[in-house]
Amino acid sequence: METPTDDSKPLSRHDPPKQATGMLHGSTKTQLDDDAASDHAQSTAKRARLSRPDRQSVLEKTSPVQQPQPRHPSPALVSLLGPSAVSLDSYILQWLDSFDSSWEKYCRSDSCRVGSFRDVVLRKRAISLPEMSSRQDADGVSMRPPPSRGARSRASRRWRWRARGASSVGLTDVMPYYSYCPSSARALVQESFYRDQNLALNNIYFSHSFDPMPQHVNDLVERVSRDRHSPGPSLQEVEQDRALQNLSRGAAEMDVKNYFRASIFPSPTDVLRCSERLPMTGNAVPNTHPSYRVSNPVPDMLYGYEVSQSFSPQQARFYWEDRDVGGYANSSGLAFPLLAIEFKADGPSGFGSLWVATNQCLGASATCVNIAQRLNRQLERCEHVDPEVVKRVNSAAFAIAMSGSEARLFVSWKQNDSDHCMQPVKSFLLQDARHFLDLRKYVRNIMDWGMDERLREIRDSLDVLRKEKRLRASA
Repeated sequence: METPTDDSKPLSRHDPPKQATGMLHGSTKTQLDDDAASDHAQSTAKRARLSRPDRQSVLEKTSPVQQPQPRHPSPALVSLLGPSAVSLDSYILQWLDSFDSSWEKYCRSDSCRVGSFRDVVLRKRAISLPEMSSRQDADGVSMRPPPSRGARSRASRRWRWRARGASSVGLTDVMPYYSYCPSSARALVQESFYRDQNLALNNIYFSHSFDPMPQHVNDLVERVSRDRHSPGPSLQEVEQDRALQNLSRGAAEMDVKNYFRASIFPSPTDVLRCSERLPMTGNAVPNTHPSYRVSNPVPDMLYGYEVSQSFSPQQARFYWEDRDVGGYANSSGLAFPLLAIEFKADGPSGFGSLWVATNQCLGASATCVNIAQRLNRQLERCEHVDPEVVKRVNSAAFAIAMSGSEARLFVSWKQNDSDHCMQPVKSFLLQDARHFLDLRKYVRNIMDWGMDERLREIRDSLDVLRKEKRLRASA
């Protein structure tokens, strides 16, 4: 048996290369094959040296890796968690109770596009974190730490855990999720330049109360300011209304809306309807500037007409067939709106601003005027109808911006072919019984005007336009 030569042993990279002892023979291909075989042998030897036991010894000699900070589990791992710590759950729920739910209402009212409260599953406390209940001051009283900066940054990135898997994993402890509303998410109507830039560039202006009004608008304001003889609450009843007085101490927007909807604004009738929180039709908003747009109005309450009850079948059919009339205000089919209302929260429970509400009223009332003006533009094109029977519609509209303690009444009209103007009519301190009853009088008179003179003018205009269409077709 041949004894293996030293050349058959695997070579170490530390071994010096051997000198050639013999003559080279064979072709160049044979030499390349020998080199490839030698490289393969070296690779095999290297893998043999770094076998599993050897690698383990190398890892043991390396310095230990610093352990990372505890990380919260992902929602997919919620099912692997044990029951939440009772002390932590109760602490978090108490801390969250200190926040009012008006954050959600504020963002919704001002068209803020940041997510609001959501239910999430309580997370299990990491073992490395100390008990929150053990944090005490010098007197031994438990302290309530403020939310960390990391929590606010996560909220600003809309980072959240949803409770969609809570029922499937049997977890019943849920808490409301507080969402941070960054300044970059402010609604357009909240911007300081909105009134002077977006509205003015689209020919929507806010006049002073002492500026002269057109005669037909001035007559309308006098019409809605008349005294009423219909029954209503007495001065003493208003003065002793505890709910009204409590609104001045601070109230959420929904509380303000619910109270005045029941005490000031009338319930919808067969003729007059009221839609709530519906965006107004985009093509009805008087946008004329290509770059700076008017924020699409979403009034808290909007009064207008029910087509099927307000107009005859022939008028209603023409209303829906003729696209140039286009009197609907929103997706509910509300027609020719005449009054828009914007509510704001008041006090520490809300972040309402009557300045913002006025901006919203500017856009909403201008849109109401623009819808009614479509009838007048069609009437101006009539050629076959006797001009004596063509009468323009009073396209003026009203708006109210109010909080729990103050209300502002505005009137809007079309000044010329391009300009929309809104002007204050009167302001009311709502905890003053006389002011409260005065506002109620104005609102009821506006409704009477809407169901009487204004509705009659719209009906007559629809009849004239129907006749014009018929005569034009037969000509």
